Amino acid sequence: MSMSVKRMFVGAASLAATVVLGVASSASATTMGFSATSTSGKSKIGGTYEYHSVGTADGRTLYDGSFQNASAQDQQAGDGVEAVLALSYDEWTNGAWHHVTNKVAVVNGTDSWSFHDKANVKAWACDRKVGTTALLNIKAAW
Repeated sequence: MSMSVKRMFVGAASLAATVVLGVASSASATTMGFSATSTSGKSKIGGTYEYHSVGTADGRTLYDGSFQNASAQDQQAGDGVEAVLALSYDEWTNGAWHHVTNKVAVVNGTDSWSFHDKANVKAWACDRKVGTTALLNIKAAW
């Protein structure tokens, strides 16, 4: 009898440790490098993306994070097309989730920024004709 009680205690302790470690690891940051080229090959994006969970809203995980040295590089200078790093994400604002697409973050340059209370964040390599707003030849970095 004492043997099965001991096994049960060890098993319960292992399960509790796993649960605690799982919760702790979800709060640690995930960092990844990214790069992508638009489907035309005229624009290239890259940089470092970091995110970590900060809670939940309406049953979904909220994330804070940042983009570091995020760049959009024109691969064919003088062709009338500029390189764009665009974002899409779900955002928790005013008590509801809202989907955002084609949010221009970087045009022909490099920048760093942080974000709060987002989900499903994606970076996109895009072309854009100079003087216009339409994003063309879009390709996801992940």
